Amino acid sequence: MPIPTFPVLKNSTYLNTAYVGPLSQELFDFRRAEEEKYLALGNEYKVDTYNTLDETHRVLSLFFGLPSHHCFVVPNFSSGIRYIMPLLPKTSKVLYVNEDYPSLLNSFQSQGLNTKGIPLTDTIEQDLEKELSKAQYDVLILSIVHYTSGILIDTEYLNQLKENYPNLLIIADGTQFLGAHSFQFNQSPFDVVVASGYKWLLAGFGNGVLMVSEAFLLNVNIQSSDLKEIIFQGHFNLLATSSLKFAVEQLVTLNFEELLDKKKKLSGYAKEALLESNYLDQRVNKRKEHSSIFLLNGSTSLYQHLMNSNISCVQRSTGVRVSFHYYNTIEEVDILCKALKAF
Repeated sequence: MPIPTFPVLKNSTYLNTAYVGPLSQELFDFRRAEEEKYLALGNEYKVDTYNTLDETHRVLSLFFGLPSHHCFVVPNFSSGIRYIMPLLPKTSKVLYVNEDYPSLLNSFQSQGLNTKGIPLTDTIEQDLEKELSKAQYDVLILSIVHYTSGILIDTEYLNQLKENYPNLLIIADGTQFLGAHSFQFNQSPFDVVVASGYKWLLAGFGNGVLMVSEAFLLNVNIQSSDLKEIIFQGHFNLLATSSLKFAVEQLVTLNFEELLDKKKKLSGYAKEALLESNYLDQRVNKRKEHSSIFLLNGSTSLYQHLMNSNISCVQRSTGVRVSFHYYNTIEEVDILCKALKAF
């Protein structure tokens, strides 16, 4: 199957998937066809709603490696994580990372739980382990890929933590991870992963995925069927849900692992080039593995310069964030580096 067509890539050097994944022409055509069905059929379009939902859950469960009854479509990350946090016992003691995604932090800080945050450093996994050794925690909450710095959590290290602290629930934001990295939930250390679909999964707006472990369900004393009832009260967005199914099936058809291999090589090239440019957060250089998200040291003037150079990026934290997916190229990395040198 040929690589999908992304019309927006023709308009700029698009290094902004971490902000918004581009819409493919193929997904646009699919969505238009679905809307035409709704236009023509009216109420009949909704008749098989739950059969369609079950099929979407089946596709997602196969892609992410978990039972389909532990996998749910949600409108977005922020909605999905808010189905989970009220289920935690009010006595839960929570460890988190201070600089994490605001919506993630807000989701549990509003629950009145006993919480403690630690800074995001280049030794974040060791810092978490040190804190866990000092006090008893019930829940660890973090992003698998940090949304500004691009720091990728070492899941093998977390697996060891899970062995050392088997009763610890690990809840993760996977929005900057799913679709950008290979992932099998049942082989991971996580008890909950929630993500939006409009970034690396390239599924358009209005959809996301929520995955839960059996250990989580037992811990909070809820059945997966009950969680499904909570999530799907009322109607849900049929178009957005089917778009997520379409996008995941497209990744499978394209050979997802080959796409990731291409992206990994590109990211390695970008990391070395950006380190040489002296614009890159030095924490990245100290990490064994990194994502394809990079935070460039620079103010609004650097952001304006890159935008004027027709490079799509975004301001985040104290710098300018760029990100690379499988459709980006070595030439685009070179364009970015040339623009940085000209600044």
